Amino acid sequence: MKEKFSKREETEGVNLLRGNPKEAVLKLSIPLMLSMMIISLYNIIDSFWIAGLGADELAAVGFVIPLEFLIISIGTSMGAGITSVVSKYIGQKDDKMADNSATHSVILSLIVSIIVTVIFTVFMKELLICMGARGMALNYAMQYARIYFVGSIFVVMPNALYGLLRSEGDNKRTMYVMVFCAVINMILDPIFIYSLDMGMFGAALSTVLSLIMVLFVIIYWIYIKKDTYLKPTLSHFNYKPEIFRDILKVAIPSICEMIFITFITAMMHFIILAVSTTDSVAVFENGWRMVTLATEPMMAISVALISIIATNYGAQKYENMRIAYNYSMKIGTILGVLSLVVFLVFAPQIAYIFSYGETSIRLFEPTVEFFHIFAWFFIVFPGGVISTYMFQGLGKGTTSLIFTIIREAICATLFAVLFGVILKWGINGVWFGILVGYTIGGLIAIISANNYLNKLVKENKTENTS
Repeated sequence: MKEKFSKREETEGVNLLRGNPKEAVLKLSIPLMLSMMIISLYNIIDSFWIAGLGADELAAVGFVIPLEFLIISIGTSMGAGITSVVSKYIGQKDDKMADNSATHSVILSLIVSIIVTVIFTVFMKELLICMGARGMALNYAMQYARIYFVGSIFVVMPNALYGLLRSEGDNKRTMYVMVFCAVINMILDPIFIYSLDMGMFGAALSTVLSLIMVLFVIIYWIYIKKDTYLKPTLSHFNYKPEIFRDILKVAIPSICEMIFITFITAMMHFIILAVSTTDSVAVFENGWRMVTLATEPMMAISVALISIIATNYGAQKYENMRIAYNYSMKIGTILGVLSLVVFLVFAPQIAYIFSYGETSIRLFEPTVEFFHIFAWFFIVFPGGVISTYMFQGLGKGTTSLIFTIIREAICATLFAVLFGVILKWGINGVWFGILVGYTIGGLIAIISANNYLNKLVKENKTENTS
């Protein structure tokens, strides 16, 4: 039989994926933690500079954020699908198929990027109205969205290609480009917004320009320097529709998941406006940015877990999968407790970031209350997200989507309406309802993931002893 395995020299990242699962979790997560926290930090810095323009501008960005999140998530969803498929072939030591699937990944990412750019540019105003933007808020939101949506191709493509680097365990270079992107954006923000008096338009332009630079760096590594383990070139391309299908089996449910989350976020805006004002929308969106920053280390563990699970699944090392999952849960829970303490103790200082301006100072007290309630979110978040991403590593994107529907629609939205509207607890009732919903949804994901892994390991042991 023809030998399918190549003699290609393994990189540090590939050795890590095929080695000790606990070591892989730590070494792959730490660069991701740093890079993802910096990315969230520059989003917060965006809000910081925009807060200086006024509360209305800050609230307007709150209507764009869910759509911005959706565009980024389409890229990261593609990246998750790419990581799941390519890492599986790396686990099987089939470098020919790994290169072929990597080439398929680049082609598919480009197609998706173009489609996303066209859709968001053409339907820009309608999408913002669906998010609840009206009047001056809509005008300010359009100023920001106009450049960001047109540049969507440069948002989706790099995030998808991060998945290619992660599939070969190269999270350090992923960190380098993400940090580079954040630093460039931080430098350009005050220049464009204030020095050049470009306001909201300038904030979006600085983000898009920084992402264009990142895309050029990734292209340089892959196609000019040519020092990546994977070789996604046309010379390695052999069209196989099942590769596109396997990538999309993870990516499409994940994209649907993000679309669903965006829809639920819009619903939350209307629920918030039913019991409060647009100020509470600003509190929710900008407060959520800080919450997101704190959850990035837990997200990093989850993203790293995709490639670890996929590689060991391809190699049929099911016990390593369970070890990696349990270790990720342990580290994630510790990080969650630390975040809880920080937000309970330093809520006023954190809230000041979004309320230092003359007109935005009124957001200070409501934001402090938001943080005091949502600090407890960090206890339930790690287990739910780690469990969800574990299924993505297995190529089971639909399972991940089901967990999101349960968490966002059935639980979070239901309890937000119950406590905020029906029981008339007001805006704090909405915050508490979201927290309760995420708790229940997270527990369901944790139980399901543990049951699946235990069953997989047990069946494998039975087959080996029979």
